[in-house]
Amino acid sequence: MEQKTRIKGNIHYVGVNDRSKHRFESMWPLPYGVSYNSYLIDDEMIALIDTVDVCYFEVYLRKIKQVIGERPIDYLIINHMEPDHSGSIRLIKHIIRILLS
Repeated sequence: MEQKTRIKGNIHYVGVNDRSKHRFESMWPLPYGVSYNSYLIDDEMIALIDTVDVCYFEVYLRKIKQVIGERPIDYLIINHMEPDHSGSIRLIKHIIRILLS
């Protein structure tokens, strides 16, 4: 069965929509909220591109596990350090450590 998160081939969208955020960086209005875009490349090695705001980590982790199950993430690629891209780095690193131990 084709997974709903599949973009193309082995690339999956695992991001989260935040409809409760009203301002970006407390300045610019967000009338429709914001999307935390994160992608997973599921190949011989697994790469995760960006994370999400920490308050959505549980939803985010469920989406990742739907694609890779309990397999560990080999690479974590962060585009820049704003919380919408890097907010869950610490938690992802913790999960990776558990899976690798």
